[in-house]
Amino acid sequence: MRKYKHLFFDLDHTLWDFATNEQETLTDLFNSYNLNGHFNSFEAFFDCYKPINADLWIKYRHGQIKKADLNVGRFHNTFLTVGLDQPKLAEKFAHDFVAFNSQKKAVMPHTFELLDYLKAHYQMHIITNGFVEAQKVKMEMSGLRPYFKKIFISEEVGAQKPKVAFFEYAIKSCNARKKESLVIGDSLAMDIKGAQDFGLDHVFFNPHQTSHSEKVFKEIHSLSELIGWL
Repeated sequence: MRKYKHLFFDLDHTLWDFATNEQETLTDLFNSYNLNGHFNSFEAFFDCYKPINADLWIKYRHGQIKKADLNVGRFHNTFLTVGLDQPKLAEKFAHDFVAFNSQKKAVMPHTFELLDYLKAHYQMHIITNGFVEAQKVKMEMSGLRPYFKKIFISEEVGAQKPKVAFFEYAIKSCNARKKESLVIGDSLAMDIKGAQDFGLDHVFFNPHQTSHSEKVFKEIHSLSELIGWL
């Protein structure tokens, strides 16, 4: 008798390889926009972009800025570091990034091996804070969509992970019982905290084996560790 009936997977960095896809997309755009005339190298551009993007995502999650401020601001602010003050250029770049990035297909190691193993035994769902227009395309283009019954995107739910309201909405929408539900995600602050606050069992996916002091229900370093455990 299996303990769980419903598995709730995060998407970015858990199944869909965001880091690989992001770097590929930004490299392509860096070249097509001829940004090497402003930045010494792609690495210099990316090193500026990463902390700016991370900071704006935090502000967006806390409701301090709107989606457009995040989406365009991360590139406009990066361009400003080299004196390139062109809001319209940043707007076009931001549009192209979301459009092209969501079409990338790289997934985390063992993703399909795991999903093929799980599909006969569980109802699987996606829980994500990403942009609606990007996440749905990612699911289709990467081949992930057929494995999942429901996709819960914070924009549509009206609450973001780790808020209890997000997890409560997802569980109720699936007619799932808490004790029969398991959350799997890579973010201690979003996936794991949300699961803990709502009283759900959870798996912390920590592929880089980042040190932390959180007490988690289960921790894995490879998705393959769930084969046999579930």
